[in-house]
This record gives sequence, C-alpha cells and structure tokens, in this order.
Amino acid sequence: MATFTCQILIGQKHSYDIGIINISHTLYLSENSRPAWILSPTEEFTANKQVQQKITWIPTLENMLEDALVMIGLYVLKDQQLISLVNQHLQHPDKDFIELYTDVKSEDLQKLYNQARKIEGSHKIVLSVFQGSSILNQFPVLNHYQNDIEICKSIYTKEFSLWSRKFEEIGELGE
Repeated sequence: MATFTCQILIGQKHSYDIGIINISHTLYLSENSRPAWILSPTEEFTANKQVQQKITWIPTLENMLEDALVMIGLYVLKDQQLISLVNQHLQHPDKDFIELYTDVKSEDLQKLYNQARKIEGSHKIVLSVFQGSSILNQFPVLNHYQNDIEICKSIYTKEFSLWSRKFEEIGELGE
C-alpha cells in the first residue's frame, strides 16, 4: 500500500487576508515503489459543478515537484501555451494516466517546465509536506514560479512502532 507524503491545495489567494480560498483541486503524492501524483477536483468549494475525472501522473524522480506544477498549469489553470506544448510533445495527451519517463522525452519535459514557470495568475498553492517526502529537497525550484505559494512542513510526528512496540516522536510540540 502506498504512503501519501504530500498534499497540494490549489485555489485563489485572498485579496486582503492570508490563507487560501476557492479550493478547486487537490494533488496527492503517493510514494513507495513508484511515486504518483493524483489530481482530483474538490467539488464542495467549486462554483463550476462540472464533474472532472481524477488524473494520475507517474513523475520523474529528479523533478517530482515541477511535474506537479505542470499538472496544475495544464489541468487546473488550463494555460493555452502549456496545452499546446503538451499536445505537441506528449505521446497520448488525453490519457488520465501518464508516465513521464515513457510518455515524453526529457528535453520536451524541460520545455513544459519552462512554460509552467511563466504562468501568472491569482492562484495560490499550499503544499503540506509530510515526514520523509521525496520533494523536501526540491523546494528551491518554487522561486521560478509566478504565483502565491505556502509550504507547511511536518514539525512533529508521533507514531507507534511495531518493532520497538512503543510510540516514537520526531520534533517538538512547543509550549
């Protein structure tokens, strides 16, 4: 069974306050033998009740976070230039299950990253990154993107260990 190590909320920034509003989609990173990004619409916060299907991408290990940002630009923000590039470079762009190592050439994938970096808008993404996630060392790439971003990292974990038969803690709760 795969472990989820990151959740990304996609919505809009609030004009006068912090946080995120109008969450339209969530992206989940599932990791184990093979990672996967799973994009799902969040119907309870969306004004457009048009049903959209779940989309899964098997990302590259080197650029896993940027792969998610391309998904956001393509399926959530629907950037026309990104859509055009995907139609040119992805072998089967209409599939709802894509494996980036086999469905697109690495040099073409770089073109997708470059276009996703140019997308400007009022959208905001909030990343909740859990202990042990593979994207923990990929945060610097976010400096290249033109939108509001908030990262929430794990500060405390308390889990029961089947090996030691006791709870193990990482981090601090503070006072």
